[in-house]
Amino acid sequence: NPDRILDPQKRIGNRGDGEFEALSWERAQSEVAVLMKSVSPENMAFIGSEEPGLVAGLLRRISDSLGAPSPVFLEPSEYRVERRASALSLGIESIPYFDVARSDYVLSIGSPLLDRWHNPVHYTHAVAEMRRGRPGRRGKLTQVEARMSLTSANADEWLPIVPGTEGIFARAIAGILLSQDLVKDLGRRQYERLFPAPPPNLGGAAEECGLLPERIEKIAHEIAAAEHRVVVAGGSAAGHTNGLFNTVAGLGLNLLLENLGEPGGIFAPATFDLGRHLSPSGSVQTPMADLAARVRGESGEPIELLLVVEADPLHELPAGWGLASGFSDIANIVVLSSFFDDTTYQADLVLPLNTGLERFNAIEPASPTGIPVLGIAESVVEPLGSGQHPGDVLLAVAQSMGEDISAAFPWSSFEGLVRSLINEDLGNLPGSRNTDASSYYRDALARGGIFETGDPSLTPPGPSGEGPSREQARFDGEEALFPFLLIPFASIKAGHGRGANRPWLQELPDPMSTIMWSSWVEISPSDASEIGVADGDWLRLQSPNGLLEVQAVIDPAVRPGLVGIPLGNGHQDYGRYARGRGS
Repeated sequence: NPDRILDPQKRIGNRGDGEFEALSWERAQSEVAVLMKSVSPENMAFIGSEEPGLVAGLLRRISDSLGAPSPVFLEPSEYRVERRASALSLGIESIPYFDVARSDYVLSIGSPLLDRWHNPVHYTHAVAEMRRGRPGRRGKLTQVEARMSLTSANADEWLPIVPGTEGIFARAIAGILLSQDLVKDLGRRQYERLFPAPPPNLGGAAEECGLLPERIEKIAHEIAAAEHRVVVAGGSAAGHTNGLFNTVAGLGLNLLLENLGEPGGIFAPATFDLGRHLSPSGSVQTPMADLAARVRGESGEPIELLLVVEADPLHELPAGWGLASGFSDIANIVVLSSFFDDTTYQADLVLPLNTGLERFNAIEPASPTGIPVLGIAESVVEPLGSGQHPGDVLLAVAQSMGEDISAAFPWSSFEGLVRSLINEDLGNLPGSRNTDASSYYRDALARGGIFETGDPSLTPPGPSGEGPSREQARFDGEEALFPFLLIPFASIKAGHGRGANRPWLQELPDPMSTIMWSSWVEISPSDASEIGVADGDWLRLQSPNGLLEVQAVIDPAVRPGLVGIPLGNGHQDYGRYARGRGS
């Protein structure tokens, strides 16, 4: 890519002007170490990418060694809601594993399994297995989602629900199962621990959801009749002001169906969790909203040093959060990145990273796959420039800060760290009997990782108390002035923005709209006719939070009253293929 950062860079012009000069790694690391020694720990802040794992563990270890606030990890806001919902309804603190491949019926409420949601490669394969992997036995996927996503388009049945009413739909399904004795007493008791109040009336619930009551009833009977069934909930259902209620109501149906720990049901995530040796016990993730308040100067200690690792918060977080103006008040910003993105352009010091194919890496899936997996990969192409793995950069920075800090980071490299952690856990890893650590590591590297075998087995404990009370979703703006509801969704190609600077991805037609190289707004034919809009017209979209100009795509699958826009474009920078492209 012609816009790669090949060497460390130091800002020489005004912040945001994009004027930098190259400097050596020795000088760059020395300057970072001096900054971290001169700034009080309470005035530091750390932001990492959304991927958990060993790099995140190193970042937590650095903040803990310094006595600084715990890092923030950039991720879609609904993921935090999903984890909280999982804790309330299933008794586990992270995203559960949905055993789609062995299900006969999958009811997905808001979760775009085949789109950019958690682990799309795994779940796409699981849906294929559910449909054709068992001769003579084909499962069904029913998608309940306001927008026709790629998942909705590939589902056996799609229910275009009114946004924000997903929890009411789930409670209506529960009401049918309970009132018509379609579930057993154990499931009833488990569910009523979570929701002791009676479910809503079917007719009223159907009207709120914008669905026919007989259609809801049909789905309830189908899922009750299936031998192996699972309810997936999250995604757009979690992305509302009442997202916690929606998601708990959806996940809670699994209690009623008694499928916890059952084939084709729901399981607790399984992991080798090598990162536990790096992070302090009981460390918690700081909410992004809390850090945003610090950046704006509204709460907490002022930020004098911000370290950002392979993340672009200025693009990915809502402009309404006001981070851009707050960044101008931060004295020192250090960014680890492969490209000049919106955040990197605000940096005072940039440490270049190599890219995925250029680096050795060891990663556990961010979303569980039912059994423990650790992918290990060597670099497959020669690296451009002097970029390093983010783990190597963090180790070098920590080791340059004096004995008090460096003693907690004894590893010579990120690969050395991985080998050390595998050696420490060798007795608990599969296939480790009658082998030494060096041979085990060499074999794992040759086959691409460490993989447990067998079926998922960890059963969630279930709820410990009541779930959240029913509440209506709230939307910004008066309905008379803002009559449409906006549904933002992650681009299949660009995700939340990281893929926007890849020209081959920009050139690839979107699988639903066939649009290339731009953003668009989806609008229903009836709404387009009413306001006089033709396909391809440029529209000005205004909300209480801002204004965009974007082209219209008239789509008969869009529910009247809704408009949808993909995330991922609209970068102020991020190279020639993304700069100023789309909204």
